[in-house]
Amino acid sequence: MLLAMALAYVAGCDRFTGVTGGDLNHNPDYTRARNAEAAGDFHVAATYYRKTLRALPEAGRVHLEFGVLCEEKLGDPLAALYHYRQFLELEPNAERRQVVDGYVERAKLAAMAKLPAAGAPNPAELMRLQAENTALAQENAALRARLTEPATNAVVNSVVMTTNPPVPPPVTGPRLHTVQKGDTLFSIAVKYYGTRSAWEKIYAANRASLPSKDQLKIGQQLAIP
Repeated sequence: MLLAMALAYVAGCDRFTGVTGGDLNHNPDYTRARNAEAAGDFHVAATYYRKTLRALPEAGRVHLEFGVLCEEKLGDPLAALYHYRQFLELEPNAERRQVVDGYVERAKLAAMAKLPAAGAPNPAELMRLQAENTALAQENAALRARLTEPATNAVVNSVVMTTNPPVPPPVTGPRLHTVQKGDTLFSIAVKYYGTRSAWEKIYAANRASLPSKDQLKIGQQLAIP
């Protein structure tokens, strides 16, 4: 039944058309969505998120942020489930995939809770679902805090879901990083320094080969100071 409801929702969504990619920081509808969400106008924000996705259907960041909005503010777990799955399909190798997989399960639980009860719930099963829901809520709060930071890149910044991010062991001599699909200066900084704030250090060390902080090329080698 849950699958049928999810398919019905997807069928009712606006068809995504238009060009792919693009700089979200220069997309007016995305900016309006973020501003409306910050102001507490969640239904208005949803309208502009949809407009953004019509123009940029492959913008994984927008799907993820819209999914969180649907789940937390609009009480629509089916919509959240759809957008979380869109994000995972667009970014299958994302470092935060495990976290978003947890959101998919959370949305499923919330959707199931809205279905008509077939009978009295099993107490043991109810306790298990409540424990899972609490754990996922804690993860959701951590990701939400990261998503509300100012957007400075066209993709979702890497999310480290530990209280104290692991710090890579010190190395001697120069290091080189070969840019892979999905890499950003933020994710590379987290990988080598344990914090994305170190992206400026990497950018400064590679200014000769980087026209801007957003123009990484797959296969390009970056010096890691």
